[in-house]
Amino acid sequence: MTKQTKLSVVFDVLSIKQAQVVRALAAKKIKFSTTSLSRLKTQNEWPKHCKRAEIEQHITEYLRAHGATDDQLSGLFGWDEPKQPSKPKSEEEEMKQAQLKPATKEFFKIRRDPFNDEFESEDDFFLVDSHLQVIEELLSAARANSMVTVTGEVGSGKSMIRRLFEHKVREEFSEITIISPKRMNKKKLTSDDVSRALCRELGIKIPNSSEYRDDEIESTLIERSRSGHRHLLLIDQGQDLSTDLIRELKCLWELTSGFKRVIGIVLFGQPELRTKIQAHKMREFSMRIHDIRMRPLNIDAIAYMKHKFIRIGVDPMKIFTEEALSAIRGKCYGKVGKGVGFDDENLDQTYPLAINVWLAHTLNVAATIGTQHIDEKFVQRV
Repeated sequence: MTKQTKLSVVFDVLSIKQAQVVRALAAKKIKFSTTSLSRLKTQNEWPKHCKRAEIEQHITEYLRAHGATDDQLSGLFGWDEPKQPSKPKSEEEEMKQAQLKPATKEFFKIRRDPFNDEFESEDDFFLVDSHLQVIEELLSAARANSMVTVTGEVGSGKSMIRRLFEHKVREEFSEITIISPKRMNKKKLTSDDVSRALCRELGIKIPNSSEYRDDEIESTLIERSRSGHRHLLLIDQGQDLSTDLIRELKCLWELTSGFKRVIGIVLFGQPELRTKIQAHKMREFSMRIHDIRMRPLNIDAIAYMKHKFIRIGVDPMKIFTEEALSAIRGKCYGKVGKGVGFDDENLDQTYPLAINVWLAHTLNVAATIGTQHIDEKFVQRV
């Protein structure tokens, strides 16, 4: 790979022309020829006699005004060093990126953050056919006391689906009792925590003896099942569960009253949960569990973006062109190399959180440089 200067990379990303920068320097009464800038940009060579510190300052300010980020400006007058692969961001870190700065809200006259997912009614949810299908599959699992996983990338909408599913169950299926262990750190979740959650929801006084407690849970589940009650154990962050606990959950799921199971189990988690269950040592478990996968928004991504603004009373078309929204959708695609002799595969990452991050970033940059209407060209530059 040809070595590049950081300045050259940033110029290419922001579509900056050398002549533009030379004219901007001239306006500051700084002499710096196009040839000198070209040598700096391509070979990292400065003229022997020039006001280097002043030129660096003004070029940096010019690029910042045209949308350069702090990361792009770091080490600007040196060689570009490709970043080493970093650890995947957590959902909390991604959420912080999907936030509008106070100055951005003021600039675009946006009073509520469109990316704050505090839902007040079902109309606040953006649902596509794949979401409705997941909810229907979960309802079927609850009625049949099945054991299923719902897996998807960070920000793919699992929490939204879970909230809608729980709401629908409580509103329309009073015979189903949802049981959720309360421990926040699922890495520390134990079978004891699960047993206590079952006792709490089933109205069992928690005995000191774990063996006696398990007997009480089993007899209560069977008795309630015979009376027409159904039970659903629901656990999120399933990728953090230990394999031992997953095996114990399978034993709980295998409890029956006659030919009917007395409890269903749903595990929500990231793709690592699927990988963990499909491991060879878990093969007896993976053969019995149904995995429901969260799908990208794909062609519905643009409608999703419009929905995020309309629900807070903002007309998105007064800020973005239709082509700009399409370009933001395009930012959520990547390439996966399939090896020699095969075409690269498009990686569709049009999940809600990824779209939110790109929308927030675009708006924050636009507000910083005073761009009120965002078109496709602007999106491509950020």
